[in-house]
Amino acid sequence: MITDLKAFCELFYASTSIPIGYYHASPDDDCSFPSILEDPSVFKGILSGFRHFTKNPDYFIAQSFSYYGYIKPEHADCVIIIGPVFSTPISYLTLRTFMQEWAISQEHKPDILQFLVNIPQISFNQFLQTLAWLHLCFNDEYISVGQHFNLENTSIISEFSNVHSNQVMNAKEEQHFHNTYHFEQKLLQYIQNGDVEKMKTLLNTPSKLSGGLMADNSLRQEKNVFITTVAIVTRSAIAGGMDMEQAYQLADVYIRECEKLQNISHIETLSYSMLIDFTERVSQNKIPQGMSLEIFECIQFITHHINESIRVGDVAEHIGRSRSYLTNKFKKELGFDVCSFIMRCKLEEAKSLLTYSDKTLSEISNYLCFSSQAYFQTVFKKKYGLTPTQYRNQTHKIY
Repeated sequence: MITDLKAFCELFYASTSIPIGYYHASPDDDCSFPSILEDPSVFKGILSGFRHFTKNPDYFIAQSFSYYGYIKPEHADCVIIIGPVFSTPISYLTLRTFMQEWAISQEHKPDILQFLVNIPQISFNQFLQTLAWLHLCFNDEYISVGQHFNLENTSIISEFSNVHSNQVMNAKEEQHFHNTYHFEQKLLQYIQNGDVEKMKTLLNTPSKLSGGLMADNSLRQEKNVFITTVAIVTRSAIAGGMDMEQAYQLADVYIRECEKLQNISHIETLSYSMLIDFTERVSQNKIPQGMSLEIFECIQFITHHINESIRVGDVAEHIGRSRSYLTNKFKKELGFDVCSFIMRCKLEEAKSLLTYSDKTLSEISNYLCFSSQAYFQTVFKKKYGLTPTQYRNQTHKIY
C-alpha cells in the first residue's frame, strides 16, 4: 500500500510526464503535477470532472478528446486523477476546445499550449493499461482492462445488426445500391501497377458512382470517403513496392490536409492529387510482383536505413542469410543486384530532397552517406543526365 501519495505522484510524473494529482475533500491538501494543475485561476472546474466516474478505476473522454482516469485508494481519503492525455498531436483546434471546456481565459493560452505539448501521446489502450497499473499500485488489485471497462462487450453487435438489416431493406425498396466495387478494383490495380496514364483515364471517365452514407452532412461525408480511400490506397501502394513507412506517412499528410478543408470541391481536387501522387511514387519505385518475404523484408530494411552507410552485408545480416545467398536471390527475383538497389534508393531520396527541401548539396550528400559531395554529383549525373543543381533548378521551375 502506498502511504506517501505526494512522493508517488511526483515520481510518476517525473518518469512519465503524464499529469497526475490527488484531491481531498479539503482543497488545502490537494497536490498536482505539474503545478499548473493546482492554479485555481486556470483550472476552475477540474473537480467537476469527478461526476463522470462511476466505478473504481474509471475514465472519461472529454470533448477535446483528452482522456482522464480516476482511482480511489481504498485506504486514503482522496482520489487520484491522471490526465489530460491525448493520443494525437495537439492542434490549435484541440487547444481551443480544451480551453473552452475548462473555461480557461485567453491570457493563459501560452502556458496551456506549453503544458499540452509536453504531455506524451499514448494510445487509448496504453492509457487504460496505465490506469490498471495505478489501481494495482494503490489497491493491490489486478483488473482485466477488457472486462473491467467493458471493452469485450459484444452486445453492440446485435444493435448494429438491426441497423444493418433496416438499411438493407430500405436500399432494396428505394433501389439505391453501392456500385463502387469494380471502380475501386481498377483504381487499386492501377496504383499497385504504378500505371499513371490508366489512373488518369479512369479518374477522367464520367461515371455514376453510388456509395454509402457515412455522415450526416455533405462535407463530413466527403471527408470520410477521402479517408477511407486513402486507407485502401496506402495498402495497395505498399503491395506495389512503395516503402511502407513512406506510404503511411504520406497518407497521414493527406488526411491532415483533408481535415483542414471546408469546401467539397477542394476535397475532390485533393483526392485526385492524392491518387496520382501514390500511383507515380509506385511507378518510380516499381518492384516486380510475386517477390518472396525475404526480399520484401530486405527492401523495407534498405529504404528504412537509406540515410545510413548501409552495405550488402548489413542487409544479409538483417534476414539471417549469407551475403552470397542474398546476392543470388535478389538478382534472381528482381533482375538487379543489391548494391544497385541501395544506390537507386539513395538517388531517389536525393531527388526528393532537391525538389522539396532547401538542403544544400553538401547536406544532402552527408545525410545520404555518400563518400563525398563530388562522388554524389558524379553518380547523380550518370543516373539522370543532369547534375543535382541542374535537376533542382529544373524542378523548381515546375513546382
